[in-house]
Amino acid sequence: MTEQTPRLTLWWLLAAFALVVSPHLLRLPLGVSVLIGACILWRVFIFQGRISFPGTTLRMLIVFLSLPLTVLSYRGQGAGLDAAICLLILGTSFKLLEMRQARDMTIVLCLCYVLTMVGFIYSQTIPAALLALATVVVITGALITLQRNNGHSSLRSNGGLALRMVAQSIPLTIALFVLVPRVAPLWSMPIPVPSSKTGVTDEMSPGDISRLSRSAELAFRVSFDADTPSNEKLYWRGLVLDFFDGRVWRRAGSSFQSFDMIERFRSPFRGETLGEEVSYDVILEPTQQSWIYALQLAQFNASDIVQDRYYTLHTEKPVSQRYRYQVRSALDYHTDVSLSGVLRARAMQLPEDDNNVQARELASELRRGNPDDRDYALQVLRYFREQPFYYTLTPPPLGEASIDDFLFNSLQGFCEHYAGSFVYLMRAAGIPARVVVGYQGGEVNPFEGYTMVYQYNAHAWAEVWLENEGWVRFDPTAAVAPERISMGVQAVLANQPGFLEDSRFSMMRFRNTQWLNALRLRLDAMDYAWNRWVVSYDEDMQLDLLDSLLGPQMRGRLFLVLGVVIALFFLVAAIFLLRRREQESRDMATRLYLRLAADLADAGMKRGRGEGPQDFCQRLARQEPRYASDMGRITEIYVQVSYGPQTQTERHEQLLQELQLRIRDLRLRVLSPLRRLRLRMLPIRY
Repeated sequence: MTEQTPRLTLWWLLAAFALVVSPHLLRLPLGVSVLIGACILWRVFIFQGRISFPGTTLRMLIVFLSLPLTVLSYRGQGAGLDAAICLLILGTSFKLLEMRQARDMTIVLCLCYVLTMVGFIYSQTIPAALLALATVVVITGALITLQRNNGHSSLRSNGGLALRMVAQSIPLTIALFVLVPRVAPLWSMPIPVPSSKTGVTDEMSPGDISRLSRSAELAFRVSFDADTPSNEKLYWRGLVLDFFDGRVWRRAGSSFQSFDMIERFRSPFRGETLGEEVSYDVILEPTQQSWIYALQLAQFNASDIVQDRYYTLHTEKPVSQRYRYQVRSALDYHTDVSLSGVLRARAMQLPEDDNNVQARELASELRRGNPDDRDYALQVLRYFREQPFYYTLTPPPLGEASIDDFLFNSLQGFCEHYAGSFVYLMRAAGIPARVVVGYQGGEVNPFEGYTMVYQYNAHAWAEVWLENEGWVRFDPTAAVAPERISMGVQAVLANQPGFLEDSRFSMMRFRNTQWLNALRLRLDAMDYAWNRWVVSYDEDMQLDLLDSLLGPQMRGRLFLVLGVVIALFFLVAAIFLLRRREQESRDMATRLYLRLAADLADAGMKRGRGEGPQDFCQRLARQEPRYASDMGRITEIYVQVSYGPQTQTERHEQLLQELQLRIRDLRLRVLSPLRRLRLRMLPIRY
C-alpha cells in the first residue's frame, strides 16, 4: 500500500475507531477527548493533503505531553484501571497519525478489537452488547476493505460481507460460550462506582438515607421460587449500626473484621426458624462494598459468603460487578435468645458526653408506666403515632443535641431520624437495641414476576432485644407513615420535592403513564433475563446446565460435544468455501448466465439438461414472447463473450458490463417481489 490511503479504507477505519471510542467519551477527561478528536481531524487533513505526517520529534513530544495530561486527569484516583484504559485509547489515537502501510492499519484495527472488549469492563448491558456487535461488524468491514481491491469494492458490498462473516461466527460463539469452562472475565476487575449506586454505607447520620431517595438507580433484583411475600415483610437486611456518638450511628469496632476473620471465628448458627422458609435468587448491582442484602433469617450455601454475629452477609471481595447469589430465609424467627455480655454492652452504649436531656427524661417517664420491655417499646411507637411527627424528605437541620431537637422541636424526619431516636429511647430505658440499615419493599415486575429494589427503597429500622424472644424488629417509620411500609416509598414521597431529583431522565418518572410504564417494565425484564442467563453465567450455572443436558457423565461427554460442535463448524465452513471456489472457477459471464437460468426456472421456464443457450433462447421466445428481445440480446452477448476470442480488450469489458445490466433487468422482471427487493439492494459489480 502506498502512503496515500484509499478513501474507502480510511473512512471504514475512522468509523470503526469512532464507534470504539464513543462509549468511553463521557468517562474520559475533557482534555483527552479533545486530543482524540484532534488526532482524527489531523488524519483526515493528512488524507486531503492539507497537513503532512508528523515528524519524529513532534510524535515524541505528543507522547511525552500526553503522559502528564493523563496523570493530572487521574491524580485523585492514582494509577488505576481508568488511567490504563485512557493511555490505551490515546496510543491508538496516535497510531492514526503514522499509518502509512497496510501493516499499520491492521495494527490499529486489532487494537480496536481489544478496545471493544475493554468496553465491557464498564457496562455489560444489552445496549452495550449490541453496540459492541455493531462495532465488530464495522472493524471487520474495515479489514475487508483493507484487503480488497478498492477499485472493485463498495461500501455496500464490504458491509454485507462483514455482516455475513459476523453472523456466521455467532453460532460458534454461542456454543463456545456455553461449553468452554468458565473463567473470570476481564470485566471482573474492580472499577469506581458513583455514590448514587453504592447505596447504603456503614454510617448513618440525619439526611444520609433521605439522600438516596433522590436516585432511581437499581440496587438489586430478586426472584422468589414461590409467591412473592407482601411488601410489609420485605425488609432487606444490610448492616447493624450499634455505636452512637451523639449524631452518627456506626458499626462497632469488631464488626470491621475481614472475611477470613469472620470465617475463622464465626459462632454456630444462633437462629430458630418458626415458620415456612422462602428461597430466592438475588442479582446485586455493583456497590464496591463487601456486604450484601437478604431477608432475615438468612441461610445460604456459598463458599464466598459468610455471615457475621450480627447476621450480616459478607462477600470475600467487594462487589465490583453484578453479583448473583441464592438465599433461603425464614420470615418468622428467633435470634440470640441468650444475649452475650459483649453484644449486650454494645446494644446499651450511649455517648459519654450525651446532652440529650429531654430525651432521657421522656424515656424515664414512659418507662415508669411500662416496666415490661415489649410494652415500653409499643408505648414509644404510640408516642410517635400520636404526636404530630411528619415523614418528609427535606427535614430541617438538627442542632448539637440531635435527638432532643428532633423529638421536641422539628418533629420532621426520614426513616433514619425515627430509627435512631427510637433506639436511643430504648437504650435510655435500659433495653438493648440497635439500628439496622438496608432496603424495604420493592416493585414487582408483572411480566417476569421478580422484584426490583431501588436506591430510593433504602431504609433504616430498629431491633430490640426482648427476653425469651431475642432480637425483634420494630419500625417506628410504620407508626408515623404506615403507607410507606405497606404501599412503598413512592406512594408517600412521589409528590415531595427532592424525590428522584438525581434521576431526572429516569423512566421511573413516567410510571403513571400506562404505556410508558409498561415499556419500562418490559425493558427491565429483558435486562434481568440478560443478566441472569448471560452476564451471571458462571461455572456453577454451566455445570448445572451441562448436568441437565448431558447427564451424570457430563465431564466425559463435554469434550465429545465440543469436538462435534467444532467439527460441524469446520465442515460447514469447508462446504461453503468449496462451493464458493467451484462457483468462482467459472468465468463471470457463465456465472451471470447460470444465475439467470436458475431464476427463470423458478418462474416456470426451466432450461433443459444439455440445452444450449441459443436453443433455450428460441424455446423461451415461443413460450414467453415478452422476454424474446431481452433474452435474444443476452444470448448474443453471452455467446460472443464465452466463445469468441478471449482477449482482455476494452470491448470485452464493455460487453461484460452490458451483459450484467441486461441480466439484472430481466431478473428484476421475473423475480418475486421479496427477491426483487433483495436484488435491488445488492451492488452492481462490473
